[in-house]
Amino acid sequence: MTDIDDILGVLENSTRRAILRRLLLESSYALEISKSLGVSQQAINKQLEVLQKANLIFLAEQNQNSLGPPRKIYIPTGFSSVIIDYAPSFIDIRKYELSSSQKNNEKDTDSLKELMEIERKMENLMETRRKLIEEKNSIVSTLKQSVIQQTSDNIVRDILLEYIETLNPEKVALDHGLDQETVINIVERFFDL
Repeated sequence: MTDIDDILGVLENSTRRAILRRLLLESSYALEISKSLGVSQQAINKQLEVLQKANLIFLAEQNQNSLGPPRKIYIPTGFSSVIIDYAPSFIDIRKYELSSSQKNNEKDTDSLKELMEIERKMENLMETRRKLIEEKNSIVSTLKQSVIQQTSDNIVRDILLEYIETLNPEKVALDHGLDQETVINIVERFFDL
């Protein structure tokens, strides 16, 4: 989760998001980004350092500049999709790594049509996903209520509630200082699996 926490922490800042958008267009250096965004170079340097520590950009090269010190050229990296579900019965945050490879199309009109089709497909997927999240929320809510009503042992209850939310016995075991087999046994015993 630390990786996701780092990304969320970095991307919550609008200046850092603007820097990333700028770097997605072309590699650049602090002064050029500063002028483009209307933010002081000192502030840009600070934000570039944060982005670099989070592995969202890296220093590609240093170009010699006849007017001053070498310019540090940055490019974006570490592409991913982060999906956050904040539902009444659960919170789920997932990160999916994305490739940085790009497909070259012959015609811009074909590319635009393809982009529009992809966007339509993504909207349909998100609508289907929204419905599934609502179903998941209903099931998670029912299971959590069952655990709360039927379990008096606080430790067992916490293990079961976390397992219902994550479905990850390894994470639950780590969070509670147990071995994975113990978590699986608790879950199987409670749900008669």
